[in-house]
Amino acid sequence: MRVVVVGGSLVGLTLARALAKRGHQPVVLERGRGEVRGDPLFVPYQAYDALADVGVMETVQREGVPIAATGPGPPPGYGFFRRSLTELLAAGVPVAHEQSVVGLLRADGGEGRIVGVRVRGPDGEREIAADLVVGADGAGSPVRGMAGIPGETVTVDDGWLGALGAPDPDRSFAMRFLSDGRQIGLYAAPGISFIFWQIGRVGRQAALAPELDRFRAAALRLLPEAQTALEGVRDRSQLVYWEALEVRGCQPWWVPGAVVIGDAAHALTPEAGLGSGLGMGDALALAEAVRQHPDDPDAACASYERWRRPVVAPYESIRGSAVRMVPAGAPTEKPPEERWPPLDLG
Repeated sequence: MRVVVVGGSLVGLTLARALAKRGHQPVVLERGRGEVRGDPLFVPYQAYDALADVGVMETVQREGVPIAATGPGPPPGYGFFRRSLTELLAAGVPVAHEQSVVGLLRADGGEGRIVGVRVRGPDGEREIAADLVVGADGAGSPVRGMAGIPGETVTVDDGWLGALGAPDPDRSFAMRFLSDGRQIGLYAAPGISFIFWQIGRVGRQAALAPELDRFRAAALRLLPEAQTALEGVRDRSQLVYWEALEVRGCQPWWVPGAVVIGDAAHALTPEAGLGSGLGMGDALALAEAVRQHPDDPDAACASYERWRRPVVAPYESIRGSAVRMVPAGAPTEKPPEERWPPLDLG
């Protein structure tokens, strides 16, 4: 089967490796230049089977930091780095960078099934034929829109403030729920701790405006377990801010000749901690469906959705504020110490 994978990040690379293992050689297109953020990544257990299938799980276990391990079995996740995992998955996978998909090719004069992609790159435009086009291109998926697959990208009312801190040899994970059910916590990755704080959607400028000392003091007051980690936050460049997207109403996940996986199909906010894991699980399920239906892409997509939809549905049901746990006796009005930026700067 000729498969074109649109998106060369974690989910697309996992799919490409899983397909190659099953005898297919997909074309992987990535609109970026191949530069990958070096930020920490929580690799949840939902990714373990896929990472084992494509041969990188042992490295994650060996080099990552087990998170919230409580017994002899596998931990709920590993602290790792996005760049490191991307490099592991990209080894041996040809990726065409700076290639933007600007259109989908259709049979029968443009009215039939999808049969390829039109791509624009530094050398102009070209067409690539495909039996199956896979949108692994994130929450704002151009493939989803061009294929006519339902789905709405929503910017939810959350922002996230993060900080790269010092490693804490005694602590790999800590988290507390605030009065409105939002979270503040930390997890370890090799050589660092990452502090995360779920705040309102205030914009990058406002979130990063206060002095560094004020951030350290506010975070320490809410999460005393982060003291060692916060001692390593000494420069404003260690702070990051991002806003959360969700994809809602994506049903079905495929049309004849095209399918979406990962965040393109079911992006969740970071508070669930599951996005990358579910996406890599999607990749393995789709690769296995293609193996079972190597000459029928539509049958492969139907099988993929039939197997995978019941796995993802429970996580979709806790999207947005549904995942929050409001502590018993929490005040009805958010306390000043939980507000960011501080009230006197607001």
